[in-house]
Amino acid sequence: MEGEGVSGDRGRGSLPALLRTWRGRTNPVGITGLAVTGRRGKGLTQRDVARLTGVSERWYGAFERGVEAEYSPAFLDRLSSLFRLSSAERRTLYLNALGRPPAPAGSLETGAVPEVDEELLQQFLDNQTPAPAYATDLAWNVIACNDALLRWFPWVSSQANQMRWVFLDPEAREQLVAWERDWARPFLGQIRYERAHHPNNEALLGLERDILEGSPAAREMWDRREVVDHSHGDLRRLKLPCHQGREVAVRIVTVRPMHSELFCVNVLLQDQQTGAGA
Repeated sequence: MEGEGVSGDRGRGSLPALLRTWRGRTNPVGITGLAVTGRRGKGLTQRDVARLTGVSERWYGAFERGVEAEYSPAFLDRLSSLFRLSSAERRTLYLNALGRPPAPAGSLETGAVPEVDEELLQQFLDNQTPAPAYATDLAWNVIACNDALLRWFPWVSSQANQMRWVFLDPEAREQLVAWERDWARPFLGQIRYERAHHPNNEALLGLERDILEGSPAAREMWDRREVVDHSHGDLRRLKLPCHQGREVAVRIVTVRPMHSELFCVNVLLQDQQTGAGA
């Protein structure tokens, strides 16, 4: 189990307080699958965090108490995404939990994106409006998006991993039309493709493990051993709450910057020939 194997002292005395602070300030509103009515206080519970990061409540409770163990970068990145940590906070989390900072930007160890002009990337994504647009790193963590994407997929503001949502969130099967044929199988093929090209990437390894452990359907499809490079130009259908039940057909346009293969930009263009929803 993740977290077993106690290691030496890392000076983690401040970690429990930090985790409680970050958990307490995280707004549960808009987080897919979390009930907000009847809550007595603000922030997330330990049970919420455990559920959203794929660990047991007991395991997370031990982590928040500062129990010494070998925690994986994949788990710390899921936690960083959930708590919406800044780069400085994420670095602090790594230093307290692992005794070292995150791998440098662009490292194939974690799939972190290379040095990128965040303002320029955001401007590019905003300029794609009204088309939803977003950027993902090598492990399909959403690193930036425009407001149109957030209207279509509110879960991005909290969960922020495309593949985990597709395979582990029940609402994905309702919103992605022909989920298995048009979405799940091609996406598993893409994961297999990237895993073959980056076999030592911890983020990709953790993503594969989480999906196969959490989705029986994914395990069955994984045995097909399909390999897919990308979804550029593919026609897909969506049935999202923001479209009031109407199906919307989109073509997924995927581009990569010339200087790196470690992240890509995706734009969902509504297909005019099949009819478009508002």
